[in-house]
Amino acid sequence: MGTITHLSGIDGADEGTRGTVVNHRMRQVTELVAADGTWNEGLVGEVRDLFDSLAPDWTATRDHPRRNLPVLDALERGGVSRGGVDGRTVLELGAGTCISARDLAGRFDTFVAADLSWGMLSNAVDGAPPLVCADGSSLPLVDGVLDVLILQNMFLFAAEVDRCLAADGALVWVNSRGPETPIHLSTGAVVDALESATGVGWDAVDSTVGEATWAVVRRA
Repeated sequence: MGTITHLSGIDGADEGTRGTVVNHRMRQVTELVAADGTWNEGLVGEVRDLFDSLAPDWTATRDHPRRNLPVLDALERGGVSRGGVDGRTVLELGAGTCISARDLAGRFDTFVAADLSWGMLSNAVDGAPPLVCADGSSLPLVDGVLDVLILQNMFLFAAEVDRCLAADGALVWVNSRGPETPIHLSTGAVVDALESATGVGWDAVDSTVGEATWAVVRRA
């Protein structure tokens, strides 16, 4: 129903340490969540426990100068930035230790970082924005409040994305290692999940920065 516009890629490289094999289970969870919204107490506990265990070393293995280039490129070339203002109310869900949120917060009027893992949030970097420990399937937000929702290496709860985004809001989807990212969906899969959950068309523009992939998705 919607259209996908592909932009030319930009050279780059992810200098972060590669995840361990345990992360690949997250690909299965990603696909379950996106396909039909499968998400239960067992999965919540599994995901939270995994990321709590990874939290102490998260920043040390991932905080490097090029880390945020894909999301910044998505904001610029994806048409989210307009006249230097990216939106009024913005949430990064699955923010981890706020490596990106630390640098993104100043671009927006209101920026909140959220994660299911309190271990991640308790290890947040200096300069992190306001933090919320929340389940992405049921966010403590009123309908239509978000101008921009940023999901980097994060599960896609399509119905909740639709509920929380403003009518002209934008979803920014980033996979820092492209198809090699344990929590990964292609742009087509993101659009398909949103259209299946909402019954309306969604348009996307996407590109790459090195091995990273990004997409900005809006209602058609």
